[in-house]
Amino acid sequence: MRKTLSIRAIELFKPQAKRYEVHDLLCPGFSLRVFPTGKKVFTVKYRYGLKQRRLPIGVHPRISLAEARSKAIEALRLVDDGIDPAARRRQLGMNVESICADFIRQYARPRNRSWKEAERILGREFVAVYGQRDIREIKRHDILELMDGAIERGASYQANRIHSNLRKLFNWCMERGIVDASPVMGTKPPTREQARDRVLTDDEIRAMLRACAKEAYPFGQFVPLLLATAQRRGEVSQMKWSQIDLVAEHWVIPAELSKNGKPHVVPLNDFALRLLAEVPRFADCDWVFTTTRRSPISGFSKALRHIHEHSETSDWRFHDLRRTAASGMARAGIAPHVVEKVLNHISGTISGVAAVYNRYGYDAERRAALDKWGSFLDGLGE
Repeated sequence: MRKTLSIRAIELFKPQAKRYEVHDLLCPGFSLRVFPTGKKVFTVKYRYGLKQRRLPIGVHPRISLAEARSKAIEALRLVDDGIDPAARRRQLGMNVESICADFIRQYARPRNRSWKEAERILGREFVAVYGQRDIREIKRHDILELMDGAIERGASYQANRIHSNLRKLFNWCMERGIVDASPVMGTKPPTREQARDRVLTDDEIRAMLRACAKEAYPFGQFVPLLLATAQRRGEVSQMKWSQIDLVAEHWVIPAELSKNGKPHVVPLNDFALRLLAEVPRFADCDWVFTTTRRSPISGFSKALRHIHEHSETSDWRFHDLRRTAASGMARAGIAPHVVEKVLNHISGTISGVAAVYNRYGYDAERRAALDKWGSFLDGLGE
């Protein structure tokens, strides 16, 4: 079928039992393929040497008609210059390493506060294995091998994180016209996850605090501070001295670090202030917890294993300290909505319409709650 392609015409093309093709009268070689599934793909057909070849350009409507036609003309211009556009496309930035870097820079970093974790997972699990391979050659069995490998080494939840990040990556690649179909499509997360409800007992808290008291900086202070403030690991690990007001006795988590995108003021109880007093301050370094003076701390898994061993406790993670603090405050009679304000939750007791109209920050109540929790932690050490 030959027709002048237009936005209106493309919308009117309906899927049939078999794939069919509409050739553009304005640009010879440029065409639209309509698949039985309803998918519509722009392509350009050209002859290079003795062979006739076809180059996929992108999927409608992820790429506009004008942009697709422009790319087709550019491809045909390369042919006129003696260059195979398909080979040129393979060579210039189409390997896994380059595409993953583009994905992080253009998509993950501007939209996701946890982009560094996505970068770490893709780098270690995907780029390290297939870095120089053309991303369009990645097949479903390659994806499954990565997840199976994680499960075989005992990292079943990590296999789910691999699946999630690869799914986002290839969906982005489809939107950009880099791949025609995602090899992750049709696969499922390999492990069924269960919500954790682990809360440390008072004896476990006591043992953990005693073990941390013998630990050197930074984890000797970092881990108890997680418990004392009830904040997230990523927030405490990226704490800066410039965010702390020791006179007002509070710490302000900036909006770009806070999970809900709003600044969060955390009152500092006496227990937390004593921990901060033990932390060394380095010249020309704003990080509270650092080993390089250029970046915040890392190596959380190794530190956790070390504390497990020296405290003779097990089966808890750093995030469980946040749950333990919330449970401890609730046990002490702190109202649920105040605990949620301490945790900086954006849903829960105060949500929906109530959250829109209730702008009260519960500052005094939050300070009283954390002071009461700090006194309880002090009592465990007596």
